[in-house]
Amino acid sequence: MNVSSKVPEAFNGTVIFEYLARRFTYLQESDWRQMIQQGRIACNDVTCDETVIVARGGTIRCDLPDFESPLVGFDYTVVYKDDWFLGINKPPGLRVHSLGKFVKANLIYHLRHVRQPAYPEVDLVNRLDTDTSGLVLLARDKSVLRELLRQFAAGSVDKRYLAVVHGRPRPAEGMINLPIGPVKGAQVPRYGVDRAAGKTAVTHYMTVRELGDHFTLLELRPETGRTHQLRVHLAAIGHAIAGDALYTMSDAEYLTWRHNPTPLSTMQRQALHSRQLQFFHPVLQASCTIDAPLFPDMEQFIQSLSAP
Repeated sequence: MNVSSKVPEAFNGTVIFEYLARRFTYLQESDWRQMIQQGRIACNDVTCDETVIVARGGTIRCDLPDFESPLVGFDYTVVYKDDWFLGINKPPGLRVHSLGKFVKANLIYHLRHVRQPAYPEVDLVNRLDTDTSGLVLLARDKSVLRELLRQFAAGSVDKRYLAVVHGRPRPAEGMINLPIGPVKGAQVPRYGVDRAAGKTAVTHYMTVRELGDHFTLLELRPETGRTHQLRVHLAAIGHAIAGDALYTMSDAEYLTWRHNPTPLSTMQRQALHSRQLQFFHPVLQASCTIDAPLFPDMEQFIQSLSAP
């Protein structure tokens, strides 16, 4: 299996095996060293040895061995189906598409090749982070795919999320309007507020209820769809999403945690759920609303915080 990556600025000047081990943590440094020794790694199409230093923008190609598929949960639910779309309530921990050793252990592969009946024609309309649960919309027709992608890009799809956050946002209802871009110099790929070069990002929030003394349940409605937008915006106003390791740790802390992950609280992933999508159905010529219930882990987390 051949994969490639572009070297981000944060890794400029890093020795090749450190770059691979720190950026692609599904293998240990010793595994990457072994593949370099086997001639499986190339930098700008030249086979590497262990002394090669990577530079920003360089292309690293890896001839990876076939992986045994990781054990992941496929307990997703089809919450909407017609001749043109599928609506899936995705569980936490399930990737929506292939990455690294998750060639087959992902939602789109399972729907196309494993599920019975299979849906070989489907394409992703929207995406969720691995540990974010909730609605993923898939098109069964190329023309409706293009139309829905246009609606998402235009901001005309109404998206509603539920999130448990630290603290009490004040005011209890409001708008976050902060531009977002990649964090330059970060050793862990992440995003942050970038007032100079970031892209416009707008999130509306509303308090649903206070949970205990230290948490709040919010409904979130993003107008835009920037990568990690909700996680970045809430961390930026001082109310990070509960269980979100990436946006509550430094690079060094996060890299250490990734190799030995431990729960940050009773919530073992970010407490974020995509609960509703509303869009204009291009074939039925009518508004279409799809809802997805919370998964048990987040529901139990909310209940535990609500207990006296």
